[in-house]
Amino acid sequence: MTRVTTTLWPRWIAALWLVAGLAVLLTLGGCRRGMIVDTEMHPVHSAGTIRGVVSAPEGTSGVAGRGVDLVNLDSGERQHETTTSSGGFTFKVKPGKYRVEVALQPGESVVKEPGIMNVNRSDVDAHAEFVLRASRTVRPRHPSYRTDTGLGSPIA
Repeated sequence: MTRVTTTLWPRWIAALWLVAGLAVLLTLGGCRRGMIVDTEMHPVHSAGTIRGVVSAPEGTSGVAGRGVDLVNLDSGERQHETTTSSGGFTFKVKPGKYRVEVALQPGESVVKEPGIMNVNRSDVDAHAEFVLRASRTVRPRHPSYRTDTGLGSPIA
């Protein structure tokens, strides 16, 4: 006696896999969400970036950990970043006019600053550079003595 089931066994497994595969495809195809088409016109606001660096005099080194603020002159919106170890900073912006401000430490002044920056749709990357220096304090060369203390005349 020969067994007929041994020759039908591979066909039966193949048919089972084919039916299971079709069931999975139909189930996944039925779960697909419909597409929503928006026909309204929306303005395109491409995002640009304003990158910059805060450096010491003559660009010798970057100033790390310094606060930098970005002000949108059209809307008044403000963003804040802190400079990296190399003195760099980056802001993601929409097209518009911007002013970049750096926080100064006591005794510092700005030698070079970018001024007002106009970012257009075509501007992918705008660059802002700040150069800082320690400002000199003017002190008298000789001590000045105050003769009038505001207390009146001395009593002897």
